[in-house]
Order: sequence, then C-alpha cells, then structure tokens
Amino acid sequence: MDFVAIDFETANSLRSSVCSIGIVKVKNGKIQEETHTLINPLSEFNFYNTKIHGITDYMVQDAPTFEEFWPNLKGYIENQTLIAHNASFDIGVLRESLGRFHEKQPEYDYSCSYRIAKKVWPNLFNHKLSTIAKYLNIDLRHHDALEDARASALITLEAMKTTQMRSIQELTSLHKIKLGSSSTFSKPTTRSRKSPEDASLQSVVTQNTTPNPKHPFCGANIVFTGRMISMTRMLAAQYAANCGAKCIGQVDLDTNFLVVGDQALQKYVQGIKSSKMQKVENLIGQGYPIEIVGEQDFLRLVKF
Repeated sequence: MDFVAIDFETANSLRSSVCSIGIVKVKNGKIQEETHTLINPLSEFNFYNTKIHGITDYMVQDAPTFEEFWPNLKGYIENQTLIAHNASFDIGVLRESLGRFHEKQPEYDYSCSYRIAKKVWPNLFNHKLSTIAKYLNIDLRHHDALEDARASALITLEAMKTTQMRSIQELTSLHKIKLGSSSTFSKPTTRSRKSPEDASLQSVVTQNTTPNPKHPFCGANIVFTGRMISMTRMLAAQYAANCGAKCIGQVDLDTNFLVVGDQALQKYVQGIKSSKMQKVENLIGQGYPIEIVGEQDFLRLVKF
C-alpha cells in the first residue's frame, strides 16, 4: 500500500508549462507526507488555465522552475508507483517537462485513479475527481494541485479498502487495468481518415524563401483540430508553413504539435476532447514529445 499521488497544473496548453505541483506520499496505507510548490513555467499564462486554477504569472515570479525543482520531485517518484487522476495528462506533463531540458526519465510505474474509480464504482454518473470526492466525502478544493493529489490518493486507498486489495498491483490486476511504466512504451497505430480540409493542408508550402531555423515550428509536423476564431484553418496552415512547418491531416507518431482552436480549447480544459486530442494524449502518455498549442499561443508563435 505504498505509492505517490501527483498532480500538475499548467499555465497554458503546452504540457511543459507546469505552474504548480502537488505530491502526496502514501506509506503502509496512510498519508505520510505532502508537498506543494508553485513553479515558474517560463511561459505565458493562458486566460482559460488561470480561470480554472487561479494561478497568475505574478504569483510564480519567485517560484523555482521545473528544472530547479526536479531534484526534489525526482526523489519522490523514482522507483515508485505513481497515481494521478487522468494519469495520461499528468504523466505526459512530467515527460514533456523533462524533455524540455533533456533530462532522462527516471524509473517508475503508474496508474490512474480515474480508471480505478470507474471499475470500483461503475454506477456513478461520471468519474471526475470532484464527483468521486463528493461521493466518498473527501474534502476537495478542485484544481489546487495538492488538494487534487490528496483526493487521488484517498480515492485509491478507498478503492483498495473496498476491494480488499493490499497493493496497487493487486488492485489493477483485479480490474485488468494495465500498470504503466516509464521504461516500456508501445507504438499504437493511427488510421483515422483525413477530412477533405485536412488533406488540402498538405499542399500548403512556405511563402518565405528562408524560414527561421530556430523557430519551434521549423521542420515540425503540425495537426489542427477545432474551429479557429481568428482565422480559417487554411490561413493558419499558411502561417505555420511560412515558419517552416509541415501541416498534416491526422495525428501519428511523427506529430510534433497539435494546434487547438479557442472554442475546442475551452472544451478541452473542461475534459471534452476531440478524437485528435485523445490520440495525442495517448501518445504523450506513452512518451512521445507532442505539444498541444492553443490558438492564441499559436498566433504569438507565428507572430501574427
């Protein structure tokens, strides 16, 4: 009954923009230690993200960066079993944040309290963290990283108690939930059909003779999802191509960026995801360095 529950909050749609970390260490079935810190993401805050978690750039000015805090975080997670609610997001954040400064992944296993809760309490209306916390009478100030990590830990402990399991391994085995590992990743295939609009994006080429080779989009493969408010998808593809990017119609193993329109982004941060978003999250959860970029961040990157 030993594990570590984690939760990350991000400043914007980039997975590497961590602005808060919550850590709850469980030993012998009891919470032994709790840690929380704000993180300076070295990145701009998106309105939608701040509206959800309440963290602003002013609040993190004197906070450590992820790279500075990493030695502390590594001590909690290395060779441990991690738990997070919607673990594909949090594990993806961890991996992209480490990739940002080329740090090797430590060894750890991980599982998801959302998936565990769906198996143990299948009749609930939904299995959002707030819903399960209310059902189990767990106090929760949602989208506070420490509160979310603690709730995830308590949900997991209650699931073990309910099923009379003595470890995460037994619990996941009972419900046929695959225990993830930082050292083993499969390579899923993606066979979704391209829309005519997506297919036409592949014909867009740069109007510049020499794109800036230092631009993050230069040489990158970009996929678009959701309707953009400020421009058509074709015009957005042209701006991306002018930066040296290649616009592709579907998510695959070579995708580098998923650009999300503002309307879809607002739904995304509420947990409503398109098939492209779901595929990207699946790949991120398996260690592929794909970044999700919101419309406004995209505009800033292409200097529109």
